[in-house]
Amino acid sequence: MLKLMKKYLMTLSLLGLAFNAAACMENEPFYNPAIPPHVSVDNSKGEGVTRLVTYNVGVFNKYIKDDYQLIADMMKEIEADAICMNELDNNTNRTRHVYQLKHFASLMGSWDFEYGAAMPYNGGEYGEGVTTREKAVRKFSVPLPKGVGAEPRVLVVMEMKDYVICTSHLDHVSAEAQVGQVELITQTMKEQYGNSGKPVFLGGDMNATPNSETGKLLQKDWEILTITGFGTFPSDNPTKCIDYIMQLKGTPKCEVVGSQILRWFKSGDVTKASDHLPVMLDIKLPARQ
Repeated sequence: MLKLMKKYLMTLSLLGLAFNAAACMENEPFYNPAIPPHVSVDNSKGEGVTRLVTYNVGVFNKYIKDDYQLIADMMKEIEADAICMNELDNNTNRTRHVYQLKHFASLMGSWDFEYGAAMPYNGGEYGEGVTTREKAVRKFSVPLPKGVGAEPRVLVVMEMKDYVICTSHLDHVSAEAQVGQVELITQTMKEQYGNSGKPVFLGGDMNATPNSETGKLLQKDWEILTITGFGTFPSDNPTKCIDYIMQLKGTPKCEVVGSQILRWFKSGDVTKASDHLPVMLDIKLPARQ
């Protein structure tokens, strides 16, 4: 009887430990959709600041069906000025034939936008895009080489009055394919805007960390301006920093006011919006000469 009692008490103790461990895990920031009590979230934008964001939105259907409004609310909450967006569908069967970037831009308040198709997909197209509060003076897209990669990719460019912003989403399986894509991105932006007198920014899902060979190749011509010491993927427990914003070297220097990998929003649970976290960069643009 004594042995049975000891065994019963030990079982209860182990169950208690397991319960406490689970409770601790649930109380960790990435397991709690609410803003933790110890975190003060202040995403206010300073005077004269231009706020750039890069965000892989996972075709707006990663975990929640058609979460356009949730993501629009989050971007309005932080007062974004320009958003590089990766993984966008256009008129595909899987996302119910929505021109996703156009729809999202309308939710932001009739923002300007440029979408680039990387490839045909599921009755429509799949690609990348940029949307901006300010109207662009020029916008275009450039197909990137597939090489030995899994999928074709695309570069999308919007030229604003005082700066240029572009985005891409590098191949996810082949470092060799990424090299060819990076080379064409850099060549295009140097040729088009290297002597423009405007700062040139590249944001996106690079599918490569800054310390990888692809990351090092990028940094020969681009300076990473966003923080990289924390992960951006996966959103619920990020371990890899593969989303960042860079500036083309040799273009006019900006004052970097701050950078964040955005983990909490009052608008909703960012871990359910996509499998990536959005990355934000605050800059002050140089005065035009």
